Amino acid sequence: MANMEERLQAVVLQAEADGEKWHTIIHGNNTTTVPTENGDVPTVAKQLKDVHDEVVNGVIDYMTECRTARDATIQTKTETQAIKDATNKIKNDVTTLKNDTESLKNQSQAIFNNISSATANAVETVQTEGSTQVTNVRTAVAEQVAEATNQANRAEQATSTKVDTNLSNITKETLFSKMFTKYVDGKTWYRVWPDGWIEQGGEVGASGQTTVTFPKAFSNTNYTVVATSIGTNGEIYAQCIQRTSATQMTIYNRGGSASLAKSWYACGY
Repeated sequence: MANMEERLQAVVLQAEADGEKWHTIIHGNNTTTVPTENGDVPTVAKQLKDVHDEVVNGVIDYMTECRTARDATIQTKTETQAIKDATNKIKNDVTTLKNDTESLKNQSQAIFNNISSATANAVETVQTEGSTQVTNVRTAVAEQVAEATNQANRAEQATSTKVDTNLSNITKETLFSKMFTKYVDGKTWYRVWPDGWIEQGGEVGASGQTTVTFPKAFSNTNYTVVATSIGTNGEIYAQCIQRTSATQMTIYNRGGSASLAKSWYACGY
């Protein structure tokens, strides 16, 4: 487990990394995206460029449509030049269409100007708020580091005054309960040592082939296991054992041992 200084250092490093990402989001160029835990985030400049491109492209598309309509009108005028009334009507229609187009163009320009102004204001607001938030985060981290340091000092002082220097107030049972994990249920038991070493044992009934499920699973099958029949001196038989998994083993009985219960013991990590 990391000590207090390492955990405090991790908090500071995380805060600095988040601050750098936030700075990049605010001040990065218009082609940058910043990876975060919840996905990539485009910079403010890129977001503005994307909005600008979408508006400009929309205006260009609309102007293209207007030019296409104008060309169609001119073509119609050419084809109906012999008819004066029709020509005059088309001329009037073209004039009206031109005026409408100019009006729409002016409206589009006004909308674009409004969006540009609003976007510039938004950028200024985001930059101001971003700088404020980065400052607040750094201040909060510094306060947390100071508080954690104070708590660590208080804990160290409390610990140094709680235990007698000769350890007279700590019993063997107390030390064992802190160092070992144990389990007992009838004839089945296990003990886990501080370094992860596991010892366990128990008894199973008589059978030609018996599967034992360990009360405490090992990390792999590299454990050591023995088993023996429970009987008199004349009833000792050899046992064959297969380590089937990290949680189970199988005892194969030989000779007359199938009629006797088995005692087993296993140890490993």
